[in-house]
Amino acid sequence: MLFSVGKKVLCQSGQVLRQLTLVSSRSLSADGRHFKVGIMGVGRIGQMHLTNVLRNRKLDLSWIMDDQESLWATVRQKHILWNTPFYNTDKLPELLQDQSLDAVLIFTSTSTHTKLACQALESGFVFLSMPSRRFDPTMHDAHRRVANGSVGKILHFRFTTRDSPKPSYDFLKTCDSTGCNILADLCVHDIDQLVWLTQSERPEHVYVTTHAHDEVMADFGEADAIGMMIKYKDGAIASFDACRESVYGYDIRMEIFGSGGMVSASNPRETSTSVDGQEGNMESRLHLSFPQRFQRSFEAELEHFVECLEGKTTPLVKKDESLLVSEIVEKGLESYKTKSPVYF
Repeated sequence: MLFSVGKKVLCQSGQVLRQLTLVSSRSLSADGRHFKVGIMGVGRIGQMHLTNVLRNRKLDLSWIMDDQESLWATVRQKHILWNTPFYNTDKLPELLQDQSLDAVLIFTSTSTHTKLACQALESGFVFLSMPSRRFDPTMHDAHRRVANGSVGKILHFRFTTRDSPKPSYDFLKTCDSTGCNILADLCVHDIDQLVWLTQSERPEHVYVTTHAHDEVMADFGEADAIGMMIKYKDGAIASFDACRESVYGYDIRMEIFGSGGMVSASNPRETSTSVDGQEGNMESRLHLSFPQRFQRSFEAELEHFVECLEGKTTPLVKKDESLLVSEIVEKGLESYKTKSPVYF
């Protein structure tokens, strides 16, 4: 994992590189100019980010890199990119030599993040990935209320993540190399929220338990359900539950209970309409998946990134927070393997 601010670069191994927003000193500017950027990866998540890049009037797209050449024509036509060149990854070293390039945005598969990020950083460039829940209006407001003492002394955190739709088996086989991708790939977002809420307080210990209800996943050795507990020295306890499939929609919730009250961050729905009738209350369903649920978050994340490039602000995601997220994931993986609590 790498984090770069100014001329300092700190390195540590880990599985949560995608949680970072990285900024190089060379790209900071307060003159209001446009920034020339390249994009790596235009799969499902990449095309969603591509739309936001094209909408941002301060960003000029220079090139796109993706080894799936079958996607090129579709992306060109969908986004009207007739004059934007597409390249394979073998062209990357040459592309990174372009001194007019201000930023590289990496939206490739998780397993490629570390290598590509290191290449980009060694060339002094910037790349953006997704700590998107921090930019969600509901989650951000919950954090603000906890920070201002609305719940008093915190006694318990509760995080729920239920994915929708269920990712493909090909993705679940390859998205992570730890053997427990429901922790390292999915719950890492909840862990980032916890670190943010606790202002990077170090836990006392962590315990992880998992199960594979899906027979296919059981065969290739990945769990589809997880429970995790984290305890702090002051007595606060954080509990996590996550599943890889929710038939009723994408379900992400957070609750913080304290001596002075409780803060809950619930799910927005497709519409805010509700119907009360003789048979009770009916509401619209939850959003189908994360692109719909966090659409505004991804937009806000990119806007924040541009403000960092302009020198108007500093990254919301801090180095020490990112390193602690990585450490908690590593300790959690150790607990998963040893089936026992692991202390910090």
